[in-house]
Amino acid sequence: MKKDSLICFRTTRKLHESLTQLAREDQRSMSSTIEMVLVNYLKERKSFKGIEQEKRRYPRKAISLPAVINMPEPGRMGVGSIAEISLGGVNIIIPKDFRHQIRIDGQKSRFEIVFNLPEGNLPVCLTCESQRVVDAEDSVQVGASFVDADFRCYKTLQTYLI
Repeated sequence: MKKDSLICFRTTRKLHESLTQLAREDQRSMSSTIEMVLVNYLKERKSFKGIEQEKRRYPRKAISLPAVINMPEPGRMGVGSIAEISLGGVNIIIPKDFRHQIRIDGQKSRFEIVFNLPEGNLPVCLTCESQRVVDAEDSVQVGASFVDADFRCYKTLQTYLI
């Protein structure tokens, strides 16, 4: 999507601090965070005409959850943050600090993520396969599809998303 407009606005200090905190947690720029909040709001109200019809099988949900990432090699693990999740996959942000421990080099790298959903008390463990890897300045973004899950974990995710 081409970004050809600039919007400036005034806000309260509390709202600014909240947006700053959210941007930090999601490891996004302030501009990207505000855009995500506005797009999600307009999608909920079905007022946003700028987005084409969803091409994915399952709609994504924006979220900010810490996750442990386990690689198949023994001792290779690190942490990341889940930025989006659906029944079909996940978008994970991995800080550059963990780049040497977590090696996801392009498509078809397999790894396991473990996380707790909001209001959930049991860990959800899913095996993923990378579909897209994007290097950012201070992080690596990984788009991955789910390839294996036990029934309880997938059911927990399904209940949360639907």
